Amino acid sequence: MSARGTVAWLRRFFFDSPAHRFAWASLLLLITLAIAPTKDFFNEWRHYQRHYVKFLSTRQDGAVLQGHFTWGIQQIWLPELGVVDRCTTCHLAVSEKSLQGASAVPEPFRVHSPVGHNVKDWGCVVCHRGQGPATEVAEAHRATRAWEQPLLPVKFIQASCGSCHQSVLLEAPQLMRGRQLLADLNCQSCHRLPGIESPAMLGPDLTNIGTKVSHEWIYKWLKEPRTILDKDGNVTVNGYETEDEPRMPKFRLTETELRALSAYLTVQRAAPVGAYKIDPRVVAAWSKNPDLISQGELRFRQMFCSTCHSLAVVRAGETKLIGGDIGPELTKVGSKVKTDWLIAWLRDPQGYLPHTRMPRYGWSDEDLYKVTQYITTKLTDSDLLTTAQNLGQATDEEIQLGRLLFLEKGCASCHVIEGLNPQKDLGPDLSALGGKNASELEFGAAKIPHNLVSYIQAKLQDPASVNPAARMPQYNWNQADLDAITTALLSLKGAPATSALQNLVVPRKEVSFHPAGQFAEVYQRYKCYACHKFNGYGGDLAPDLSYEGSRAPRQWLVDFLKNPQTLRPTLILRMPQFNMSDKDAATLADYMSMVLQHPEVNPAQGDGNQFTPAMATLGKQLYEVKYQCRSCHTIGGSGGYVGPNLSNAGGWLTPAWIEAWLSNPQALVPDTIEPRRNFTYEEVKALTAYLMTLRQSIKPQKSASATRSPARATGAGR
Repeated sequence: MSARGTVAWLRRFFFDSPAHRFAWASLLLLITLAIAPTKDFFNEWRHYQRHYVKFLSTRQDGAVLQGHFTWGIQQIWLPELGVVDRCTTCHLAVSEKSLQGASAVPEPFRVHSPVGHNVKDWGCVVCHRGQGPATEVAEAHRATRAWEQPLLPVKFIQASCGSCHQSVLLEAPQLMRGRQLLADLNCQSCHRLPGIESPAMLGPDLTNIGTKVSHEWIYKWLKEPRTILDKDGNVTVNGYETEDEPRMPKFRLTETELRALSAYLTVQRAAPVGAYKIDPRVVAAWSKNPDLISQGELRFRQMFCSTCHSLAVVRAGETKLIGGDIGPELTKVGSKVKTDWLIAWLRDPQGYLPHTRMPRYGWSDEDLYKVTQYITTKLTDSDLLTTAQNLGQATDEEIQLGRLLFLEKGCASCHVIEGLNPQKDLGPDLSALGGKNASELEFGAAKIPHNLVSYIQAKLQDPASVNPAARMPQYNWNQADLDAITTALLSLKGAPATSALQNLVVPRKEVSFHPAGQFAEVYQRYKCYACHKFNGYGGDLAPDLSYEGSRAPRQWLVDFLKNPQTLRPTLILRMPQFNMSDKDAATLADYMSMVLQHPEVNPAQGDGNQFTPAMATLGKQLYEVKYQCRSCHTIGGSGGYVGPNLSNAGGWLTPAWIEAWLSNPQALVPDTIEPRRNFTYEEVKALTAYLMTLRQSIKPQKSASATRSPARATGAGR
């Protein structure tokens, strides 16, 4: 049969008469109508619900759980937030407490881990993002042409906490670390970052940098701002990757730019620091002494300089940085700074930099000479500047180009040069970065997945990979910090879209501490806030002193300030010895005793005269036997090292503080790890009586000067 004949036969068979045409049209309509319910029957969400019922039939409590289950699409509607959430259509057991921690629970029926919000009230997309109204896995979880907000990867889920909680949130440590990095690296100097507090100064003030370091050192630092390099240029300790120690990023500078910028900086000598001349008798007495350097190192360590500064040390064949990160790393500082500048700086840091966090020590000329000789002799590297020779005299053209580069590269955003204002809006606005769609981002030629997380991490690791013209310098992150700062950026979703969302925002608590009078002057001179908190303001390296007046007796404070002792033997960092005068120590102690008081501690309730020997004996038995306090605390060299040493508890702590602490430690220090025990009133009194018997005098620290001081015998250095 020909093709024409076949067509004619089909026409007669299907459309020969109105009855034929009606019959076939009816059949086609019937098939069409059957497709919709058939497709609905095989829908993904129905498959999961049938699978859930089958799973419940295998459990002993299945009947109870099935009573909680309702067939059909489940929906949580939050009109005030603009949220429609159907996730629980498949995630059916998300809030079934009886399945919490149960084994062999298949996905998607696992119970949500405990959180501060009721999942049934809030749904899933508020935190996890994704397309709430969707009932297909692909549409709900992944980006589509119509929806560009896929699920947030679980490792970044704390970003959702930050969208509402602008305050400190201890339950989200990754978010808090990311926010801290944004603040520490001064990202807000170039970008708009709401809620990120700007530091007073990230990088050093460069107004007088030419009086501090050489032209060659500036060139070397700009070319490779790393911590430790060997003579062949191999990185021994990478400052970028050192834990909790962010460093200056690396700029993509040409040789011409390096020479120009270093030339501009080396002529910055607006106010040269006045040279200080050490007493010639001290120099004459110590300059030929074979113990000069060792005595200088001893004094350097006795002053606990490593509490704020790190040094590279070799342990088990591996070079590591040991010490604090409040101040710069000092391993090669002797090859960095000029000797005259170092002496003047140690003697009076505020004379060079008024807003520095470096406290002013009460150096004698003898200590000053020994420590500077140790630094300039031992903390050096003869090969450090070998690749920065033959720079020559800075030309006017180089200086002018360097000034232009200093502004264009954003250096003025982190560093101060007197008379030079930073460029505004150097980088893009990041206040709504976490809510952007992939179509709004510039991926360039980068071979990365086209989603927001990949874009942020590529931009952080190599800004030029997504934008070759980017001015942002390159940072080297460890993976934990990269994820933390990504989390913080993902939390920035812009201004709340509705008033209901605005009401959910928990604002950041503003803290401040503004003392006055003589205390303020001493407090500023010794930079107490760099390590200690006062009413929420200050550092967290050392104990919070907000209620120190309730905790410690005045005389103990005076003795401790003049001669700091170790209260926690396991800690590496120690309070430096400031060589504080009697007047300064008394000023600080008087203020703390009178002002820094806790409302829960009543001095009248802690009268030491009420304690009897019998009470102390009972207290000792409770301490050693019943409550095993020595598991965590040390007395006289025996005991644990989790808590502070109590050998001098009677001299260090007030009776009122001890009683309040034993009754409820969390009322005094909310985040303390000290357990709250159900002590009776009599036990509290007995333990306090025993602890008050523990007294140990503060021993004067034996200084290097005391061991060998020929110059002091003649009065030098006074």
